[in-house]
Formats: sequence, structure tokens, C-alpha cells
Amino acid sequence: MKRLLACAALSLAMLLGGCAGSAIYRGVDASTGSFVSTGSPTVSVTAAEGYENVLSGRALTQVPYENGFMNTVPARVWFSLQEKEGSQLVSMLAECASDVVWEVRPIGVDFQTLKVFYESNGVGANDATVHVYLRPASMDPWTSLFLQAGKSMWEGPSLVARYEWTNSTLSDKLVVEYREKAPELIDGVNPNMIDLRAFIDRSQKAFVLGGVTLPVTPETTTGVVISDRLLAPVVGAVTINDLFAF
Repeated sequence: MKRLLACAALSLAMLLGGCAGSAIYRGVDASTGSFVSTGSPTVSVTAAEGYENVLSGRALTQVPYENGFMNTVPARVWFSLQEKEGSQLVSMLAECASDVVWEVRPIGVDFQTLKVFYESNGVGANDATVHVYLRPASMDPWTSLFLQAGKSMWEGPSLVARYEWTNSTLSDKLVVEYREKAPELIDGVNPNMIDLRAFIDRSQKAFVLGGVTLPVTPETTTGVVISDRLLAPVVGAVTINDLFAF
């Protein structure tokens, strides 16, 4: 199911006018603390009160190519890590080349092989596709970055609420992860439904999607190297763009 991010579903022309004639910026707006993209799509992710910016960066990763002759293709990724006592928030924007597109579906993503406790495709064109699942520490690309930034990390897996959107051209994908230490579970037993609903509620209150007020104040973005083995399954697979199909 594709979920299109039509400039954060806002109709305010002043916010969504973009920055014609200027470079597109992806990263943290130092004046607001929000993770922003000033074009294609124009969108911001603003964390709830109490979250602290830990690190913003960019990386290049090789993502799976679902239905072509190539095994992988390069994708650019911008991300922001934030934390609050007991939880973390990761915002990520990935961009692929014009001859391929993102499909918001469980192909080439980590939760394809993991136990999913909750999923929702939403009802509106701009609703997120949501998956809640446990991600083992051995599969997590963000743990080492939190640690390198001097932040403590819980041991064991993370309980992740993954919110995902694509833009109208399907060339960009926005993913927001809300993360907590995974509860102790007996093998084969799902979390208590009351606890799961409370977790989803906390994840929904942890951030707000919005537009971008220009100009933004760029924050220093660090180029980092993240293993393709870890990052690519979080970004997901691409598929051939029908415009280039013969």
C-alpha cells in the first residue's frame, strides 16, 4: 500500500512554496530543532517537548533492487537522532535515482523477517504506513551512533513503531521511528494489548509532521558510514520506475 506524503498534507502555500532557485536542504533546522526537508518533499518532523537532538547525519547505502538485473542500487540517506528519558526518535529521509521508486510495502525491509505486532495502512492518502515490531540490537543501525554520541543504550532489542511515507514521485521516502526498550516477553507471546496500545499512543504523541517555514538555519550534518547490512533493511528495497519500463 503506497502512502503519499503530499507536503505533509498541508495546503498552506506559504509553507509549501519550497525554495525555488535555491538548494534543497535536508537535516536539522537549528532554529527549531526539527528535522526538515526544504523540498521534494517539503516537510518537517518536530519532536515532542523534552526530546534532545543527539546527532544529525547523512550516509550512502546500497539498497536491494527488487525486480531488476542489478542486485543493489545506491540511495542517499539523511537522518536525525533524538532522545528523551526512556525513548528515542529517529527521523530519516531516503532518496533514490529517477529510474527506480520506493514501494511502501514489506519487501526488502527488516520487519519482513521479524514478528510484527501491529500494522496499519491508514485510510487517507497522507496517512502513514505503520508497523510495530521488535528489532534485535544486532540488526539496528542507530545503536552505535547513539553510543558514539555518548548516550546510553538499553541492552537487547528495541520495540519500534515505524511510520513511513513516500512523496508523489516515489523517489523520496520519509521514515520516523519511535523506539523504547523492548518488554520482557516469553518466546512466542505477543505484548499485552493494553501495553501495546499505550506504546502506540506514546509514539503518536512523540512527533508532529508539518511544513517548513523558510529560511531554515542549517545545522552541521555529519557524514557517517553505516554498514549496508544494517542500514539497507531499514531503508527498504526499490523497484523499477514504470516510466522507464519498456
